[in-house]
Amino acid sequence: MYNQKIKPKVYLTQKTAYLTGVIIGDGNLSNYVKSKKNDISKDYAITIDISDRKYLIFLFKLIKSIIKTKTTPKEPIQRGNRVPRLYLRIRNKELFTFLNRMMEIPKGAKSSKVFVPSKIKKSSQEIKKYFLAGYFDTDGGFRGNSLGFTTASKNLCEGISRLLKEFQIQNSTEKWLNKRYNNEFYGVKINKSQIDRFLSIFPLQNKEKLGRIYFKHICGGAGAVKRDRSFMLSKLRLTRAEKVL
Repeated sequence: MYNQKIKPKVYLTQKTAYLTGVIIGDGNLSNYVKSKKNDISKDYAITIDISDRKYLIFLFKLIKSIIKTKTTPKEPIQRGNRVPRLYLRIRNKELFTFLNRMMEIPKGAKSSKVFVPSKIKKSSQEIKKYFLAGYFDTDGGFRGNSLGFTTASKNLCEGISRLLKEFQIQNSTEKWLNKRYNNEFYGVKINKSQIDRFLSIFPLQNKEKLGRIYFKHICGGAGAVKRDRSFMLSKLRLTRAEKVL
C-alpha cells in the first residue's frame, strides 16, 4: 500500500501538449519565492502575457479545463498609448511541476534555454500536432513570404524543424545576429508550397493570427496563391479542435 505510486493530477494530453507549446512560446514559470521577508516557499506562478485578449481568454478556459483555479485574466497598468491587453498569472503546484519537470521548461528567463521536451519527442503524432500548434499560435508567424518561427534557442529551432519534417512539412533553418540584443537568433521557415499543408494538419487556435494569414495569402494581390478551400478546411478543423480542447 505504501509503495503504491500516486498518479499525477496533470499529465500529457492534447490539452497539456498545446499548453506546453504556449508556455514555451509566450509564457513564464516563476523563479522566485512568495515573499522574501515573510514566506520563502516556492512561488508556483505561471504567467502568460499576450496582446490578443480573445486568445488569452481562450487560454484561460483551456487552463480551467485542466485545473481548478479562481484566478481570472487581469489588466496590467496601461503605459502610454499601448494597446489594452490582459495577462494571466495562475498559481498551481501540479501544473507548474508538470511544465517544469515533465515538460522541462526552465524557470525564470528561458528564451535561449528552451527545447522540444523529451516526452513530446517520444509521444504520438496527435500530441506533437497540438504541441506545435500551441507554439505557433504564440511564437509563430510570418517569415518572409511564408510562415515560420523565430527563437533565441538553437536547440528549439532544430527540434521544431525536425518535428515539422516528421509531418512532411519541408522547411529551412537560418541564424543571424540580433543587433538589439547582441545575441544569435534562429529561424525556421516553412516552404511556401507547404503553407496549405501546415494549416490543414495542425489544430491552430489563434483566430486573430489565422485571420492575418488568410488576408496575406489569399487577399494579398494578384500574385497570391489561392487558398480559399484549404483555409476553410483549416477553419473547420479549428472548430473541431476547439471542441476537443
